[in-house]
Amino acid sequence: MDKRCLSAFTDPCRLRVLGRFVDPFSLLRRLQLESIESPFVSPGKDVRPLDLLIAVKICAGEPIGKLNLKDYFYLGRMKSSEVYFVKQMSRFTEFVLIESWPKFWEKKAKHTNTTGMPWVLTVVCNLMNHGVTEERAWTMPESQAIWLHSCFAISEGADMKVLTKEDEDLIAKLETETP
Repeated sequence: MDKRCLSAFTDPCRLRVLGRFVDPFSLLRRLQLESIESPFVSPGKDVRPLDLLIAVKICAGEPIGKLNLKDYFYLGRMKSSEVYFVKQMSRFTEFVLIESWPKFWEKKAKHTNTTGMPWVLTVVCNLMNHGVTEERAWTMPESQAIWLHSCFAISEGADMKVLTKEDEDLIAKLETETP
């Protein structure tokens, strides 16, 4: 079985970041981070200590209103120690489990979203159409949701093929052998 799939269904757990327990990263948390244009879901933006603190608070289910004493403590620690900041940011990005998503064979022509529907909502609706409750669809670990969504789409005839780790290794080997 593909290691990314195994990771998606076995790795998600609660993790402590900045003194808070964060639940497995879900589509709901992604949507909440997108609503504030967090750099964690907006490629190309630099992440500052405050960005990390807010993302962690969201993923811990805490309100992001006024900062409290605990927030100022962790902000100060991140600002005074780049090593600590990088370590906490690394823990958080590993927690998101993007590496556990399936990878697909890509065709020459890239497909674009022609429906105008946000992809997060498309995934949630597809899961619900296949019997997953609305709450579970929004809160299951995101990597699991993507695997299930992909599986449902393929079973309904979508033109997709998952690229396994073995396929990637073979491609990398062929690329290094080709002059």
